[in-house]
Amino acid sequence: MLRDMTSIFPLIYLALEGIAILSAVHALFTVRTAQGTIAWIVGLVAFPILGLPLYWFFGSRRFEAHSHAMQRKLVNHRCEIHRVRDEIKPFQIERARIVPTRVADFAAIAGEEYLRGNQLRLLIDGVETFDAILGEIASARHGVFVQFYIMREDGLGLRLLEALAAKAAEGVEVCFLFDSWGSAAMKPAVIQKWRNRGLKMATFCAVSGWRERWRLNFRNHRKNVIVDGRVGFVGGHNVGDEYLGLNPKIGPWRDTHVRVDGPAAMALQMVFAADWTFATGELLQGRWQAPEIGSADDGQRALVLSSGPSDEHELCTLFFHRAIAMAEQRLWIASPYFVPDEGLIHALQLAAIRGVEVRILLPMKPDQWLVWLASFAILTELDHPNFHIHRFTGGFLHQKALLVDDHFAAIGTANFDNRSFR
Repeated sequence: MLRDMTSIFPLIYLALEGIAILSAVHALFTVRTAQGTIAWIVGLVAFPILGLPLYWFFGSRRFEAHSHAMQRKLVNHRCEIHRVRDEIKPFQIERARIVPTRVADFAAIAGEEYLRGNQLRLLIDGVETFDAILGEIASARHGVFVQFYIMREDGLGLRLLEALAAKAAEGVEVCFLFDSWGSAAMKPAVIQKWRNRGLKMATFCAVSGWRERWRLNFRNHRKNVIVDGRVGFVGGHNVGDEYLGLNPKIGPWRDTHVRVDGPAAMALQMVFAADWTFATGELLQGRWQAPEIGSADDGQRALVLSSGPSDEHELCTLFFHRAIAMAEQRLWIASPYFVPDEGLIHALQLAAIRGVEVRILLPMKPDQWLVWLASFAILTELDHPNFHIHRFTGGFLHQKALLVDDHFAAIGTANFDNRSFR
């Protein structure tokens, strides 16, 4: 018996090697990055017994399937988008009128236009952010749309959920969308409890299926709150007590949100509506009436740029490349995770060589050790007098912010790492 098994083993290994070669060909045409393609091909061919299950469980990234699924679910949503764009058209700024002209490139990347007539306010910690959010929810009359990557039913989570349930009891439309992986603590029984209180709750999962639940790159990382289509909040905070600095293991939490009053809030609502339709198959009702402002009131201009793995182009990568390339005096980047790809490393190096002051602000203490350690290897490549690496020592830094010269600033939910770029 043992002799028979010994004679069969080479045949089994040969068969696995053949399957591994076919899988490597599959990786050649489906994996998005050159680095990922090479890594999978080497792993599959050299170690087929280990490489095959890892590739088909984690590495086979069906971007076309995700894109097609998104498009199918958003067919009816497109008509609504066109109607909303007509509503906010009076607030759009022609790209030819944008000064400096290089800032207009971001509108081309986003496929949207800058909107005038906004009032923007920075919110620089969890207490200030959620006090502002809860205050606006209390005044809601038509609809409250909430979206977070991480949602916990702890002290802060209960405050938010109770506030939403109170508005639902008044007849206000309340929709809550959170990611199925990031908000794994929201069990079905918890979700049903709040649905019984009047909240429309849905989880975002890229494509249904047991394997998809483990695809860490197919997540929805957005953190948006929109009230009545007139005010929106977007930034780095999730919903959990740690975002108020109440987790003793992490300590104080440094993060940034921005409050948006004006037409850009409706643009944020469009992003939420697309995600809601994808997650539920339902069209968002909402209030789609642009705010009334004076014709001479230009306010602050704002652009909403959303990105995801189903995009035809990697919009987040393009955004960072353009921001780095257009810097002339200074480029400041704050991110909790710093794992850029080779192209962006070269872009940063070129900026420093051109004489741009490049400052990168990172946390001193990690919440994810492997990512934190990986950043040290990359930082050794940024060896130039114009590079200044700063470590935040007042707790954990989680903000995602970028400043270019005196002309352009961005605050959002994308980290400066490969997972966010793609």
